[in-house]
Order: sequence, then structure tokens, then C-alpha cells
Amino acid sequence: MAEIIAATGGPQYNVMSKLKGRGYRFHDVKEGRATRYFATPPAAPSFEATVTSKGQVTIPQEVREKLRLRSGHKLRFTIEGNGRAVITQAASRLSDLAGILGKPKRTATLEQMDEAIHNAAVERYLRAVSGKKR
Repeated sequence: MAEIIAATGGPQYNVMSKLKGRGYRFHDVKEGRATRYFATPPAAPSFEATVTSKGQVTIPQEVREKLRLRSGHKLRFTIEGNGRAVITQAASRLSDLAGILGKPKRTATLEQMDEAIHNAAVERYLRAVSGKKR
């Protein structure tokens, strides 16, 4: 039971059925009048895809959702020494973010900004001289 508590973060009602729903497998060992349960975590999920004659692959939906991939996103393929391929999201450059927010709308004219700066400067000076707020 300690393994189950460690896997879930604390004792909970009907913990085993919750873990079974998350893919854990259990085996039990009888020790006298008590039964100990051992939880085996699920294996990492794997997905299959077929390569077309043009060398194209459709990324499974679960993978796209997990990596938050959308049209236009780039992926990096790394081949490890043991012949294993690892696919990760390519890091975006800061320059790729240019223009995504659009042009901000102006809420004040330049004259209004100059006046606000002038008033703030006068107010700050008067506070410094007299110690009072105008």
C-alpha cells in the first residue's frame, strides 16, 4: 500500500481503481493475514505512423496535442548512436515573434503625453521643495 500512497501523494478512497484507470498494473502478495499491493507504472505511450511514398508522415493527434503543435510549427529530428530517433520541437528564435501582437492603438496624442510629463515634473519639483503634494 505504501507504493500506492507514494504514487498518488497520499491515502485516498478507491486509489487502486483510479490508478488502474491511469494505466497502472497491480499484483498482490499475501503476507499472513495482510495483502501487499504493488503498482507497476504504465509504459511510456508509443504511437505509430506510416511513411508515404513521398517521405511524409502524419503526426498522431495525441502527440500533436501533447506538444501543442499547429500548422507551421517546426520539429527537430535527432538520430542517436543506437539508431534511435528523437523528435522534439525546434526552439523558436526571438525574431520569429516579431509582429505577432499587431500595432497598438494610440490612446493619447503626443501633445497630451508632453503635457502629462510636464505636469508630473512640476508636481515632483513642488513636492521636493515644499514636501507637500499640489
